[in-house]
Amino acid sequence: MQREARNVTTVVANGGAVSAVIDATWASAQGIKTPEALEATTKIGFQVSESADGTFLPLYDELNALIEVTVTLNAGRGYAVPEKVKAWPYFKLWCESAGSDVNQTADRTFIIVQKS
Repeated sequence: MQREARNVTTVVANGGAVSAVIDATWASAQGIKTPEALEATTKIGFQVSESADGTFLPLYDELNALIEVTVTLNAGRGYAVPEKVKAWPYFKLWCESAGSDVNQTADRTFIIVQKS
């Protein structure tokens, strides 16, 4: 059986560090395509919630380490979504460095690839 895939676009707005809510209830998030430019951001972290309008908190593992993806600046690339993110029905991308916001100086568009 072939799995259905879809792409979801989300934006980290100019002056912000966190994207809009990504709904993973329809399908599991599998990949992230980053924009061509990011502001000195070395990591993409994840903020998660059990509901779309709930409180979003940074995602940590059982050793209290942030779940994050190290990205290459100024080069749009594809990255796998960490397995621990897939346990949550709603998440946001978080441009961060050492757990602190890295605000963007322009809108940054990310594509999330989901599969059911």
